[in-house]
Amino acid sequence: MFYIATSLKSSSCKCVARINHVIASSFSQDSTSVLKAEYDAVVIGAGHNGLVSAAYLAKSGLRTAVFERRHVIGGAAVTEEMIPGYKFSRASYVLSLLRPQIYKDLELKKHGLKVYVRDPNSYTPVRGSNKSLLMGNDARKNYQSIAQFSVQDAKMYCAFEKHLEKLVSAIEPLLDSQPVNCAKLNSFSVKDKITSVTSLRALVKVGMVGKDFPRLYELITAPASKILDKWFDSEPLKATLASDAVIGAMTSPYFNGSGYVLLHHVMGETEGIKGAWGNPEGGMGAVSNAIAKSALSHGASIFTEKPVAKLVVNSNKKVTGIMLEDGTHVKAKAVLCNPTPRVTYLDLLEKNVLPEEYRKEVDAIDYTSPVTKINGLLFRFNKMAAVYFRKVLCVLEKAINVCGFLTLFKNYQ
Repeated sequence: MFYIATSLKSSSCKCVARINHVIASSFSQDSTSVLKAEYDAVVIGAGHNGLVSAAYLAKSGLRTAVFERRHVIGGAAVTEEMIPGYKFSRASYVLSLLRPQIYKDLELKKHGLKVYVRDPNSYTPVRGSNKSLLMGNDARKNYQSIAQFSVQDAKMYCAFEKHLEKLVSAIEPLLDSQPVNCAKLNSFSVKDKITSVTSLRALVKVGMVGKDFPRLYELITAPASKILDKWFDSEPLKATLASDAVIGAMTSPYFNGSGYVLLHHVMGETEGIKGAWGNPEGGMGAVSNAIAKSALSHGASIFTEKPVAKLVVNSNKKVTGIMLEDGTHVKAKAVLCNPTPRVTYLDLLEKNVLPEEYRKEVDAIDYTSPVTKINGLLFRFNKMAAVYFRKVLCVLEKAINVCGFLTLFKNYQ
């Protein structure tokens, strides 16, 4: 995949389509914020998840502070000037799965977030042919594009989307609910039981898909290839949809469990359009900036270039605060960790805090990723650009084949 940046210098960019041409201003911490010795809540890491947590905590009236290791906030949702004069969405590159309730609660549009619906959202060229598969949010255009390869698939695609939407309607409430704590179900505490019952409501909805439950189970556990082979015949369509099942994951559409990610095709929402994906004006950093501004408006403090050395734990093995790398001790009633479990439990906690068996389980988590992101500068759209990108893909394919990873590109052949 290729991702486009826009020049901050040149005014000669004559793109036919509009491309995130307004670059979000860099986020800057409120100069009036002073580091305090104690907070109600401390958030380690200013990634978008940490920022959302901080915004909600501050909105509820808690004294909240966020400590970020880098000079810029956002974590994976960040916009940075990687080449002088050009800014890129350095990691995450498209928006969709951010929950609609968060948009509303944190008033992200009020704080500057502007999103352009990504339509069309995928383009699949076919080797040795002048045909290509262009998919977007228009059902009629999708039908026409798929019908180039199979009229039957074009008819089935609409039914396929409706089928996924029905399954998503059962699963989606889980995304906005607290996970069920199985241990509390057996607790003698009335409070624990009430909390557990509330969490179970969303889980019960999953079982309400009725006769479609076997299909839901299959979708969650089976390979994406098996699901797609049942619905479609044309390889271009199956390859395009299969890419949704493996993007960002060290897996294959032939691996068990990859079918679940097909639900992401319809699970997200942008600008009120279910299943749509969007490009934030100013890059993905604009999302993080808007969340940060919301947090600041409710009184939160965000400190950059403040790496955390460790979690401070008392004699009862309860976390009571953090220690910064510069030796500053910050007390907190609650500490939320945005980093990975490995960093949180193995790097920030002393070895004697957690059972060794648990530490081994955390250490065994595999964070391997096959993702390679190519950032390109596009001054105008033309056929030469498409030809160039195809050539680059061919070169990459040969290089990957030498390394023995040709299967990673199998879906794009």
